[in-house]
Formats: sequence, C-alpha cells, structure tokens
Amino acid sequence: MTPEQALAGVYARSDRMVGRRVADEYILVPIVGRGANLDSIFNLSRVAAFIWESIDGRRDGYAIIEAVTSRFEVDRRQAEDDYCHFLEQLVTIEAVFPAHRPRE
Repeated sequence: MTPEQALAGVYARSDRMVGRRVADEYILVPIVGRGANLDSIFNLSRVAAFIWESIDGRRDGYAIIEAVTSRFEVDRRQAEDDYCHFLEQLVTIEAVFPAHRPRE
C-alpha cells in the first residue's frame, strides 16, 4: 500500500486483537488463534497506543495524523511516516482491516 492509500484509508480494529494498559505500558494481545503465543504480544509506544485507539472505522489516516500532531510534539511528515509504517504492521498481523474504500 502506498502512503497516500494508507492516509486516505479508513481502518477498523479487528476483534482478534485487544489493546490493554498494564502498569505504564500499553500492549496489543491476540485473543483468538495464537492467543497464548508470547511472540504475538506487541508493546506499544505512547504514540502507537494513541493511534491504535484512534483507529475506529470512521476516521481516515489524515484525521488521525491531525490528532497525533495536536497531541504530541512531532512534525507532520514524521507522524505520517510513522503512521504508515505502523498501519502496515497492523494490517500484516490482521489487527486492523479496511472499513471501507477511500474516496478516489
């Protein structure tokens, strides 16, 4: 997927992965399939946790990036690059899926 497709796309979280705050850390844990596999647990940074919680099936990547740059001290270009990379990882592990096709 190109960065433009990632940013224009609207994604929703899969029911097979949950995010949980444990002490000062935020983790993604699979709840079906490989549930007990510790290699499948992902530790998220504060920004990644914010992005995960922002993926709601309604907002596109541009709206999420706007929220990220408003909340954290990061320039827009870096936020877009990080979002696209993180989204690609989430798609690969089937933690998110396209909610609907982006506008052409």
